[in-house]
Amino acid sequence: MASINISIPHHLTKEEVANKTKNLLTTLKEKFKGMIDGTTEEWNGDTANFSLAAKGFEVAGTMLIKETSVDIEAKLPMALVFFKGAIESTIQKTLEDVLK
Repeated sequence: MASINISIPHHLTKEEVANKTKNLLTTLKEKFKGMIDGTTEEWNGDTANFSLAAKGFEVAGTMLIKETSVDIEAKLPMALVFFKGAIESTIQKTLEDVLK
């Protein structure tokens, strides 16, 4: 398994960030229709555990809302290692857009 670690800075309150990110998987699913399905998102305070299936491969991780950043850690199956950079940049850009 390969790891993804992304930290996106923000200047919002934790509540504002939570309101904007609570449907991040839905946003990604709509943006990449036909590629992403089977999403789950479970929040516990400022931490979300999530999973999604992308082209039949399971990706799971956590998103933590901090005072000045949103941190995402996820595990990728070895079959997706070659796409790690593209996956990271897509998640980062989508999260940056959501936090505007």
